Amino acid sequence: MKEKKEGFDFEQFKAEAIQGLYEGKKMGGTDGLFAPMLKHLLEAMLEGEQENHLEASKASGLANRRNGKTSKKVRSVQSG
Repeated sequence: MKEKKEGFDFEQFKAEAIQGLYEGKKMGGTDGLFAPMLKHLLEAMLEGEQENHLEASKASGLANRRNGKTSKKVRSVQSG
C-alpha cells in the first residue's frame, strides 16, 4: 500500500523565499532558501527512478520489489 505524501506547496515556498531574500538569508546550503525545493525535487526524482526500475523488472518477469524506505542525507558542496 502506498503511503500518502504531503505535496510541495510552491506558492508557500515562493512567498517564503522572497521574504528570505529581503531579509538577507543565504540561498544555498542545508538551511538555505532553496533547500526545501531541492529536497522535494531529489525525492521525486529518486522515487520515479525506483518506480521505473521496479516496473521494468516486473515486466521482464524478475522478482524484484521494494523492501521499505530509509531516510538519507544528501551532502552538497556547500554543506560538507
